[in-house]
Amino acid sequence: MNIARSTYYQWKNWHPSQQETRRNALKTAIKAVYNTNRGIYGYRSIAAFLRFILNTEFGDRLVWELMNEMSLKSRMVRKSYKKPTTTTDTPKKTDLMKNFDDLSGVLTTDITYIQLMNRDCIYLATVYDPEKRRVVSYGLSSEMTKEFATSVVVKALRANDKPKMMANLAVFFFYE
Repeated sequence: MNIARSTYYQWKNWHPSQQETRRNALKTAIKAVYNTNRGIYGYRSIAAFLRFILNTEFGDRLVWELMNEMSLKSRMVRKSYKKPTTTTDTPKKTDLMKNFDDLSGVLTTDITYIQLMNRDCIYLATVYDPEKRRVVSYGLSSEMTKEFATSVVVKALRANDKPKMMANLAVFFFYE
């Protein structure tokens, strides 16, 4: 075969190194965690899980390299959630503010929701003065109730004189 005798005996008596043994054991553990979680876990999640279960120290980078060697890639799954919807019985009113040249004495209101990290929603009600370009009053609530919506308007009316007109997305209030 034209190879040195030492090369043959080195090959015959070869045993994997401690590092290679550890990497192979880690590969099987990574593959098990990956398959158990249907391929959703990425290298960071798998590394954190294995550090907790095996109670050993290794870096995220090592798990990333081993996953690349085994051609494992996490697949992203988007979680869907339903946005709050509103329904009205009355048709939408025309936008009367387009016809105004002078916006003095006009206040607009709006209620919107803000989604929190835990998928809950809080509601923000504002009264806006378009002439001065500032929010006159606002309020936050976990529930959208009639009292919540009117409390912000009452707060704005107490702070300012009576406006000529108050506009909402659906309702207009006129004052004389």
